[in-house]
Amino acid sequence: MIEAKDLRGNDPDELRRTVRKLEEDLFKHKLKKNTSQLENTMLIRSTRRDIARVNTVLAEKLRGAPAPAAAPAKAEAAASAPADKADKPAKAKAPAKAKASAKTKAKET
Repeated sequence: MIEAKDLRGNDPDELRRTVRKLEEDLFKHKLKKNTSQLENTMLIRSTRRDIARVNTVLAEKLRGAPAPAAAPAKAEAAASAPADKADKPAKAKAPAKAKASAKTKAKET
């Protein structure tokens, strides 16, 4: 299994080569499965997930998005939001029973 944190250090060309190799492996696994030569069918699922993982990291690199490790910094920024937003009370919702009874009253009349 390939880990995303290990992939983030690679350049995009290396990631593309990795995807290509994994797609070839997936093709071989499917071919073996169809000929009843594949003993561990979990290889197909794990290879598909590895391809998705590499494609995700590749897309992050091409987009220039920060690594997910930077996400806790956003949570800290949200925690230091202005106090006036945090002090507002939540709006109370009408109970579901009241809505249901209003609908049945409309049907009865």
